[in-house]
Amino acid sequence: PEAIAALRALVEQLAPERRGLPLIVSLGRLHRVKGMATLVEAWASGPLRDRANLVIIGGELEHPSLDEREQLDRIHAAVPDPSSGLILAGHRPNGVAAFWLAAARFGMPGLSPAGGVYVCASVKEEFGIALLEAMATGLMVVAPDGGGPATYVQDGVTGVLTQTWDPVRLEAGVASALDAAAHPDEDRVRAAHDMVRTKFTIQAMATALGPVYRGVAAEEEALIRAAN
Repeated sequence: PEAIAALRALVEQLAPERRGLPLIVSLGRLHRVKGMATLVEAWASGPLRDRANLVIIGGELEHPSLDEREQLDRIHAAVPDPSSGLILAGHRPNGVAAFWLAAARFGMPGLSPAGGVYVCASVKEEFGIALLEAMATGLMVVAPDGGGPATYVQDGVTGVLTQTWDPVRLEAGVASALDAAAHPDEDRVRAAHDMVRTKFTIQAMATALGPVYRGVAAEEEALIRAAN
C-alpha cells in the first residue's frame, strides 16, 4: 500500500545501522499535554535509542503553532541529528496511521522487524482513541497510569502503565513494553482485541451510554414539569 511505501521511505532516510530495529510509535498533537517532547527525551537519553527507532505522528512541521514550536525546540535539542533514529512524520490521515501501527507490530522486511510498541505519553488523557486503535492492532502499549487509559489497559498484560510525565519512568515503561513485544503472546493480543471489541465498538458504547442518556433526559423532563 501507498501508506507503507511512505513509511518505508522515511525509515530508509535513517542511518544504515538503524535498519533492523523495531519501531516505537506515538500519535497525537505536538503539545506539552501530549508529552511528545518528553517521550523523545526519554528515548534519546538512555538505552532505548539503541533498541528501537521512534516515529512521532502528528503536528504541523512547516508552520508550527507556538505550542508546537515549544515541543519541536525541545525535540531538536534532544536529537540534533534526526537520522539517528527519530522520524517526525507530521500529520497523517487516520488511514495512513493505521497502516503504520500494523507495520510497527508486524515489521517491514529489510527495514524493521516485528515487535514494535505504541506509546501514549500524555500527561493527561481522558480517553485515548489512538491508544485503542493500537491495542486493536495487537501492539503492546505504554500509557499513563491515571485517567481514561488506566481503566482499560491491563498493566503487565495488554500494556504498561507508568508515570508518563517522568522521563526516567517513561523510559523504563517503554523498555518493559519492548521486552514483552519481543516475545509475542497470542493470549495478550487476544485480550487486547477482546477488550476493544466488547467495550469500545459503536454497539458496545451505545449499550453502555444509553441508560446514562435516558437518565439525563428523564431528569430534564422532570425539571421542566416541576417548573410548569
